[in-house]
This record gives sequence, structure tokens and C-alpha cells, in this order.
Amino acid sequence: MSSQSNDYRVSPETMSDLESMAATCNVESARDIFQALSDDRRLTIMRLLGESELCVCDMVELFDIEYSKLSYHLKKLKEANLVEADREGNYVTYRPTEHGEDVIEIVRSMC
Repeated sequence: MSSQSNDYRVSPETMSDLESMAATCNVESARDIFQALSDDRRLTIMRLLGESELCVCDMVELFDIEYSKLSYHLKKLKEANLVEADREGNYVTYRPTEHGEDVIEIVRSMC
């Protein structure tokens, strides 16, 4: 990312810092979160989990979808480290992780 000219709009020191950041920045985790949130249903799940922990059986009823489809959406949120689950007998309950709480605050501010 080296430039032939030193005509930066920022100071040379800032440009050097930015070049280092761009070269070493790992955006994989952020990308995974944004991909997980790219679905309306998953955004709604996050918003609802901001109000209460929810059992899969509750969410199936709320969304009126098949368990397998809901399971897919929850898997995507879990892979992005936005939700975690506890099993108690036949019931699996989901709640937001710390990153999930951050996302919920953003979603709350928009709807």
C-alpha cells in the first residue's frame, strides 16, 4: 500500500499507523457477525432475546416456522458468537452472549 507521493490528507504518522492497521486487522469475527445479522428473522430473534431468554419451542410458536428452519437460524447466530444455549431435559433455551448484547442495543435503537 505504499504510495509514490506524500500528499496525504492525514499526517504521514497517521498514514503509517493506518497502513499497519490495515495490514494486521483481522475482520473475520466482525464479518461473521454481519453475515449472521443479514437475515430479518435472525435480527428479530436477537431483538426478542433482548427481552427474555427463549426456549426453542417458544420461538417456533412466535415465528410459526418449522423447528429445522429455526434451528438453522439459531446455528448461524451461535456460530457468530451472538447467542448461547442451555439444555434442560427436552428444552433448549437461548440467551445473548456479550457480543449479542451489544448487537441487541444497536437493534433496539433502530426499531
